[in-house]
Amino acid sequence: MEVDVLIVGAGPAGSTTAKYCAGKGLDVLLIDRRTEIGYPVQCGEFLPAIKEMYSMFPETIDLEELLTVDSSLVMGRSEFIELVSPNGRGYRVPFEGITLDRRAFDKHLAKLAVEAGARLETATSMNSITNGVASTTLGEIKAKVIVGADGPNSRTARDVGLQRPDARYPAIACQAEGSFEPVVKMYFGSLAPGGYGWVIPKHNGANIGVGFRPDLLMGKPTELFDRFAKKIGVPSYTGLTMGFVPQSGPVDRTVRGNAMLVGDSAGHVMASNGGGIPIAMIAGRIAGKTIKEHLEKGIPLDAYDRRWREVMGKPLANSLWTRKLGDLFFPSDLRTEFAMRVLGRRGLARAIRCTKVFYVI
Repeated sequence: MEVDVLIVGAGPAGSTTAKYCAGKGLDVLLIDRRTEIGYPVQCGEFLPAIKEMYSMFPETIDLEELLTVDSSLVMGRSEFIELVSPNGRGYRVPFEGITLDRRAFDKHLAKLAVEAGARLETATSMNSITNGVASTTLGEIKAKVIVGADGPNSRTARDVGLQRPDARYPAIACQAEGSFEPVVKMYFGSLAPGGYGWVIPKHNGANIGVGFRPDLLMGKPTELFDRFAKKIGVPSYTGLTMGFVPQSGPVDRTVRGNAMLVGDSAGHVMASNGGGIPIAMIAGRIAGKTIKEHLEKGIPLDAYDRRWREVMGKPLANSLWTRKLGDLFFPSDLRTEFAMRVLGRRGLARAIRCTKVFYVI
């Protein structure tokens, strides 16, 4: 089989890329190894408000077109994020956002890609890529452009000779029933070594989870999650899922030859808080438009690398700087408590917003 564009992975990054490069006679094939797009859910499902994204990524444009979400996909709204220290001290920061029905949201994005002209094949695995030809469970696929949107452990990146994110933190989460305050909460300290625990409220429950540095974990991930759930007063839960979040910032190169990386596979994640949905979609739009220009007008494919860095490079670098600063304190509850008190609400708000926590006017 021959196509113009092969996109591996139908999450927000892959589906958005497909939407923006499909059409005008281009044959765009989007494949995903899952039988059902969007399931299992392996993230916190939080999406910052558009005004927050403009604040954090001021070089972006037309975010309304990209990030406006139909109310049927919204499972909760919040106006604050509260960061909780090891001793239970809360620092509440104004920050608006919504909780998505991520399972339905991913399906919606894939549907938009198909409506734009892409083809979608589920239950399809990419086994290897050799000389621009992908070996898949559909057979061999030769593509003019190959896009790796297949997560932080990207097989696409490995096979085309691109770097994968160095730091990939495990995260374990579930959907909990009950009544939760309409405030996103992030818990720091030994209950989430090197990372944080979260409670992201929904209409009739919450998405709760723990992300952690694997080298700091003592015991099993499920035991860590159980301790966290008891700490926040969740007596029972079901349906645990586990994934990986890239925390080392963007990779050095996202284009090589006819291949490119987008989303988690490229490290397009806010390293200080693990947020990746809007970043993946911003990068996906840039990737899709660049691919279309490349195929129709001969624009070099590596223009994508320059374009996304112009829009997101500085905020993502600031976010990585904050994460590395946190690494100095996270191994110790005492030092974490001290650091959060020194930073205070203002410094912690800057960390959330991808600006450096220490700032001199």
